[in-house]
Amino acid sequence: MQWSDEATEILTELLRYLPPNSREVIEEKTGARAEALTEAMAEDEVAMETAVRALVESTPKRMKPRLREGLNYHGLDLDEFEEEP
Repeated sequence: MQWSDEATEILTELLRYLPPNSREVIEEKTGARAEALTEAMAEDEVAMETAVRALVESTPKRMKPRLREGLNYHGLDLDEFEEEP
């Protein structure tokens, strides 16, 4: 599946905020989730917002404060990307 340049860039940037030993696993889960979300929306390219939502969903709770820092730096709010209860 195609990924937009924005989606690829933001994912690369945000992964840097997470512990190095966890990045690969989170990146793999994020990729699969982003593509599944994109397919469910009948889209053919992963958008930046979808990539961020998938990363938020794939990041363990204990690492969310680090992710929040990265999102805030990029002008994004973690709460906007978390799943609705």
